Amino acid sequence: MDTVGAYSAGTYENRFGSWTEALQSAGYEPVKQHRISEDAILDEISRLATETGTPPTASEMRSKGKFTVTIAQDRFGSWNEALEAAGYDPHKRHRITDEALLEEIHRLVDELGKAPTAQEMNDHGEFSRRPYFNRWEGWQAAIRAAGYEPVGRPSGPDNYNWKEQPAHEWREYGDNWEEQRQKALERDNYTCQTPDCEWTQEAHREEFTRGLHVHHIRPLSAFGDVENEVNFERANRLDNLITVCVEHHHLWERASPLRLDTR
Repeated sequence: MDTVGAYSAGTYENRFGSWTEALQSAGYEPVKQHRISEDAILDEISRLATETGTPPTASEMRSKGKFTVTIAQDRFGSWNEALEAAGYDPHKRHRITDEALLEEIHRLVDELGKAPTAQEMNDHGEFSRRPYFNRWEGWQAAIRAAGYEPVGRPSGPDNYNWKEQPAHEWREYGDNWEEQRQKALERDNYTCQTPDCEWTQEAHREEFTRGLHVHHIRPLSAFGDVENEVNFERANRLDNLITVCVEHHHLWERASPLRLDTR
């Protein structure tokens, strides 16, 4: 529409609320497209910022961007939050510096008396956790960049930032981990078990360059004895494993040791 239409997509979004609703009002069903990743949206914001010299406004995204503002709002909550996630200050119209991000960690350390968690940054910080994840590729790395040790979190597949490892490194999770992990994936039909999530193994690999995660519902620490020896036979039982996507793994971490309602 932006390329060959008489009106921009933004005109339809303003009038109908979204491009999808505009199509439906015209009597058509929108063509389903692959889910657009957050990284793709952030890359497009950065491209527009480089092109214009300042963080793009919502209007500039509508007129010049590859994606609609509605998509960004759906994925990040608001256009300002999308800008912040891309590392820009939506109010001052400039990129948030590393120094400003780290200084906010220092401020929260003084306020809380400890290194803040990502959720505490969301709740009490000037910025959300998103620019930290994008700038340092993880909250723990951001905390260490500020000179602190992060609050302890489960290691391995129980951690939201965990990435798949070669088979020879799986021994850390027990000799039966590879076998049990595969059984869990097969049982769950290689699909994220979070309610209303439809990520499949194939789509997940295409979007995130790695497969679905297998999550311990009760963390490994719950199966340790007084000497911290983990009973992997119990920890890796199928009824304690569930297949999840990278986008929802953190929800399961928060719910642990409870289980989210699944399909």
